[in-house]
Amino acid sequence: MTTPGSDGGTVPDADTTAVCGAELARVLLAEAREEVMKADNKAGLMLASLGAALAAMLSAIASGVIAPRQYAVVPQVLLWAGCAACVPALVLLGLAVTPRIGRPHRCRTHYFGDARLATTVGHLERRVSHTDLTSRNLSQLATVSQIAWTKYRCIRHALAWTAAFFTLSLLGMVLGTAT
Repeated sequence: MTTPGSDGGTVPDADTTAVCGAELARVLLAEAREEVMKADNKAGLMLASLGAALAAMLSAIASGVIAPRQYAVVPQVLLWAGCAACVPALVLLGLAVTPRIGRPHRCRTHYFGDARLATTVGHLERRVSHTDLTSRNLSQLATVSQIAWTKYRCIRHALAWTAAFFTLSLLGMVLGTAT
């Protein structure tokens, strides 16, 4: 009995497997780079939106449209707790958009940082000629995947803090103006 999608039990040779593995590494690397770009775009948009919302709220407070000092204690606490929740959200989004370049290695040439460490053009040429392309792609895949994962983790945590900011601040404003 053969499994679905198999060709009747033939075993692929090592060269075919290596070529397929190298091609898969290139595809996964391209997808990981795309995810890093998407995460950067999401975090940048969220950072701008959150900054604008905080600026609008603080402007309304500074101009007297919202007067938290005239609120009862509970609405004041909610409003200021919401503003405090904005700080970790801003920090996390800032961390998400921060460039991550990794640590350069002198013994390989997998990234621009590695090439920067070459002392001469001849030294760089020797290092590039001795670099295995599959090993380079796998190294980059591991690093870029970790970068994308870290950026998305920062974005997820920032979303939670942003939700707390909006919920607490709006609840404080609504309860403060109702009393």
